[in-house]
Amino acid sequence: MKKILVLLVLFACVAVYAQNKGAVLVAYSEEVSTDASLSADCWQNAKKYPLHLCNYDMRGWPRAMRKNVGNKLRNPGYVQFLWNEKNLYIGVMMEDADVVAESDEDQDHHYRLGDVIEVFLKPRDRSFYWEMYGTPKQKKTVFFFPSRGRHFLPSVTEHPADISVTAAVDGTLNDWSDQDKGWSMVMAIPVEMLERQGYAFRPGQNWTVLVARQNYSADLPMKEHSTLPRLSQVNFHLYEEYGDLILLPPAK
Repeated sequence: MKKILVLLVLFACVAVYAQNKGAVLVAYSEEVSTDASLSADCWQNAKKYPLHLCNYDMRGWPRAMRKNVGNKLRNPGYVQFLWNEKNLYIGVMMEDADVVAESDEDQDHHYRLGDVIEVFLKPRDRSFYWEMYGTPKQKKTVFFFPSRGRHFLPSVTEHPADISVTAAVDGTLNDWSDQDKGWSMVMAIPVEMLERQGYAFRPGQNWTVLVARQNYSADLPMKEHSTLPRLSQVNFHLYEEYGDLILLPPAK
């Protein structure tokens, strides 16, 4: 009977996913490696979701600049997800010819200071959400917004940085004169942290997610933004376009 119930839940999740192309299915894994190489068996079996280029609004740009920047993602990457009762795990693998990270502090505004992965998590039917960062230097930030209406207030930065970040750089950090291959990262987000507002983190709950990359590189004509799911504009707080985060139950 338990096996039948699990199968029914899985079929329901697949049906929801088919209806929402921005949704991600998150497999359960009792043990998860946070080795940023993403070479552990648990990551080898996790689905890879590609990052999508965020196109700039080029209206008003000179034609030569529009042509130079273009509309093609030059440094691709992919995102993987796992979860268990302790954490939501997000692994990201990225190509990058010039890996940059100029901050040595946690709780910094890392999007101003180098390459960064930003993770946004929000219950679909609640106003509050989290914005979390991980960098090539393994620095981390957690901002908490009671609502988008309190965006930019200093108090959003007072949330403790309860997440953990591991990262690996394939190349030379902060040296624009050579050619790097890329970097990778695993962010572990405690379930306990996500449930502090009284909203459960478990299968069947209405969570949404955005994973965003800000990519600085000397070989790019402009900083490159890419996201999962695809956004209609460069606005990471556009939570109406976040993807459904579908937690799959443990296999019995």
